[in-house]
Amino acid sequence: MRLCGEIISMNKMNIKKKLVAFVSTVVLMALVVVCLGLLLVKVCSGTDEWKEVRIEPVVGSAAKDSVHVVHYTRPEIPQVMTEPADRAAYYVKHYWDDYLVDDTAWVNGMDTEQLYADFIDALKYAEPEANLKALYTMMVRMEADSTAYKRFCLLGEKYLYEPNSPMRNEDYYIAVLEQMVASGRLTEWEKIRPADRLKQARKNRPGMKAADFAYVTPKGESGRMSGLKAEYTLLFFYDPDCSNCRKFEKVFEEMPAFVEMVEQGTLRVLAVYPDENEEEWLVKSAHMPRGWIVGWNKAGDIRSRQLYDIHATPSLYLLDRRKRVILKDASMDQLIGYLATRDAKKK
Repeated sequence: MRLCGEIISMNKMNIKKKLVAFVSTVVLMALVVVCLGLLLVKVCSGTDEWKEVRIEPVVGSAAKDSVHVVHYTRPEIPQVMTEPADRAAYYVKHYWDDYLVDDTAWVNGMDTEQLYADFIDALKYAEPEANLKALYTMMVRMEADSTAYKRFCLLGEKYLYEPNSPMRNEDYYIAVLEQMVASGRLTEWEKIRPADRLKQARKNRPGMKAADFAYVTPKGESGRMSGLKAEYTLLFFYDPDCSNCRKFEKVFEEMPAFVEMVEQGTLRVLAVYPDENEEEWLVKSAHMPRGWIVGWNKAGDIRSRQLYDIHATPSLYLLDRRKRVILKDASMDQLIGYLATRDAKKK
């Protein structure tokens, strides 16, 4: 019995020693992990990767996506510049200076597109000469990377050329096209389309005499655009099957000041169908607004000789008494605004 008691006592002591050894080992391992962690933080804090990176405010989610890289920083205008025109010119000139061109995901992302839209909007605050230089400089800046350059060519088309773009602006697009045609980033084959668009954009510019053409009326009478006598001539290029054209026609019909100008002969409206479907044109010509001259370019030279750049209908050109272009491919708001200003001056 005494021997059994001693054996039991020894077993208890062995268990206690093993338990103490196990606890000591666990504590030691925990201390090692903590020390290694502290050492790692200390080491990493000395590298550039873990230093604080300054993120400038950009649009959309750019700041969240740019934790370690500054993709874009807006230009800071020198405080010594006080004239609004000078400040605006400086801003648009240096707008793209700190734009990262060699990050493909960033270049093709929505933040870049928003920056582009903001830039186009900012141009209205600068003088025309400064605007055109800024646009040209932007395209030259993007030549540093082929992906960035092609992206900005497409953005120019989308915002400055597309008919439904609220920012459509031929003056701005000409500056972009001129740079594209001169760029070493595009092959000769790739320059064909911008070169053709540039050629069309330079036709019938404000201040130039509008290209003349012949037309026939639904009654078979022939006439020429240059033969119309009025203080103003509105060329309304349309398609009989164009729903947007009908919306424009309805607005003009319900605008008392516009109707009055037509009735008084101050404004002559020549609605011209430039395409080939004579039958459709004849059927629907009876529904055109009263007082308008409805014509068909039977010779087809408006299209074949590209006399006018009509890439969407309706396309509106306002001409003066001498058939010089006042407004080219104008929007409804531009046309109404001009005529309203003219009417206010006469009163």
